[in-house]
Amino acid sequence: MFRKLAVVSTVVLLSACSTLTSKVDGPESVTAEFMGGDIKVTFNKDGQFESLQSAGTARVTSTLPSATEDAFVIATLRAKQQIAEFMKEEVEGDRFTNTLTDNMQKGSDINGQVVNEVNTNIAKQVQENIKSKSKAILQGVYVESKKFDNSTNTVRVTVKTGTNDIAVAKQVRSMMGN
Repeated sequence: MFRKLAVVSTVVLLSACSTLTSKVDGPESVTAEFMGGDIKVTFNKDGQFESLQSAGTARVTSTLPSATEDAFVIATLRAKQQIAEFMKEEVEGDRFTNTLTDNMQKGSDINGQVVNEVNTNIAKQVQENIKSKSKAILQGVYVESKKFDNSTNTVRVTVKTGTNDIAVAKQVRSMMGN
C-alpha cells in the first residue's frame, strides 16, 4: 500500500513539473474553450494536441470532518466525467473544428481565404489527433488543483491531461505491473 502511494505521489510531482516546461523553439500554442469554459483544449499551430483541462465543482453539504474531502472527490469525478463526455460527444462534431478554427483566427492578423482553409485543416488534424489518442488521454488524467471557497461553501477541482502526462501514466502502469 505504501509503495503504491509513493509511486502515485512521485508521478503527480513529476507530471506537474513536466507541464511547467515551455517550448522556446516550438510552434505557438492555442487554447480553445468548450462547455462554458470548463473544458480547455490546448494545441500547437502544427495541429498537435498538447493538453486538455477540465474543471468540476461540488458543494460541501455537511459539517462532518470528511465532508470537504467527499466534495473534492465528487468534484474530481465530475471533471473526469466531463472529459469523457467531451471526448465522446464534442470531439466528433463540426462545432469542435469550428471552435478551433475561430480560436486560431483570433490569434492571427491575416484574414484571408487561404489562412481560413489552413486553420480548418489544422483543426481537423487536432480532432483526429485527439480521437486517436482518446484512451491514452483518459488514462493520463490527474488533479492539477483543488480550491475551497468559504463564501459559497463549494470546492473546485481542475484535472488535466496532456501528451507529457500520457507518457508518465504509461510509466506508472508499467512500474506497478499493470
